[in-house]
Amino acid sequence: MKGGGVLFLGIESTALASEETRILRRVRPAGIVLVSRNIEDEPQLRALVAQLRAAAPEAIFCLDAEGGRVDRLRNVVGPAPAAAALACCPPATARRAGRLLGAALRQFDFDLDFAPVVDLDHGITGNALDERTFGARPRQVTARAKAVLQGLHEAGLGGCLKHFPGLGRATADTHLKGAQIRATRAELERDLTPFTELLSLAESAMVGHAIYPGWGETQWPASLTPKIATRLLRRGAGFRGALFSDDLEMGALAEFGALPELGALALAAGCDGLLFCRHLEVAPAIAAAVSRQALRSRLEEAEGRLKHLRARLSRWRRQAPPAPAIGEVRRKLERLAADVARRQPASESL
Repeated sequence: MKGGGVLFLGIESTALASEETRILRRVRPAGIVLVSRNIEDEPQLRALVAQLRAAAPEAIFCLDAEGGRVDRLRNVVGPAPAAAALACCPPATARRAGRLLGAALRQFDFDLDFAPVVDLDHGITGNALDERTFGARPRQVTARAKAVLQGLHEAGLGGCLKHFPGLGRATADTHLKGAQIRATRAELERDLTPFTELLSLAESAMVGHAIYPGWGETQWPASLTPKIATRLLRRGAGFRGALFSDDLEMGALAEFGALPELGALALAAGCDGLLFCRHLEVAPAIAAAVSRQALRSRLEEAEGRLKHLRARLSRWRRQAPPAPAIGEVRRKLERLAADVARRQPASESL
């Protein structure tokens, strides 16, 4: 279905329903995104991925595997350390973590990890970034995020820098409601530093849903405005890879339109991969909205970038050694967790 080639879709449960299969075969999405509600244990996840691969054979399979609080495979292969814990470790440890996260995802035939987070930690709670950042200093964050990205590549996985142009100053959780980031241009440019340092190494990035008056946009979230998703990212930071929207079903976007319109707005703004992580039944209407004549050139551009992304992901996988057995991945993650715990400040280990 025209328009499906930019959609990254989720499903409701731990198995693929017959109606979901029909929709996926009709829409032919660019990607599949699984989240915690889709994952129970190893046999179930293997069966689900096999079902989804049969229904969407050309899709890029994606998962959020950061470690810590966003660790979708925790119940399958064991917990991975959070970014905040890796901030106390040398970059070599972060690279090891990226390699093991990649190995875990390879076990289940995933292609892309929506990680690492490169937002700076500004000590703000309630914005869903607790423990997900590598620190408060750009150099600290850049070094460890780069290491995680390298580790993912070595394991045969792609990575994704998020949440452009920096979500660490948000005072609200955009999963639930809108957030305006009140900061000066100098402060925003500092938040942008890890992105500008790493975008040339990354095959993809993800734009968030906060509003940035300091970047000249007082009304529209970053994901829905070309001022940020195109001009700042492409012309300002020089990014040439694929840009994902954060989940367009999040509460921060509820006031900006129904899901089909949000898809069209995000595509027009500059997003190449449009995430809709739950309501699969709306996918045909979204595909129709993004394939309107007025968006045709933008749609073709986005499909071209996603085609290039697929080629890069295939290259990472071909170059990687065979993935270790799942039992070995579990043991290595346990050793990594123990090594990281030993490096934590005493006050944090109590």
